[in-house]
Amino acid sequence: MKIAANVRKQFILNPEKIKAVKKITKAKTDTEAINKALDMIIANTRIEKMLMAIKGKGKIKDVYSRVSG
Repeated sequence: MKIAANVRKQFILNPEKIKAVKKITKAKTDTEAINKALDMIIANTRIEKMLMAIKGKGKIKDVYSRVSG
């Protein structure tokens, strides 16, 4: 992934959401929290696309018996 230069943006954000994201990501600043949250969304989207691409192409064994049935 190509890393671009940072840009300054202004947003109107809910402070409670920022506080929650800072706690979840253990970020020290609001900017760090937002960047970590964006990274997580990007990573989760890539994982979801990969899982959809391999859906039905094999079997997954639940070695921890977490799924019943």
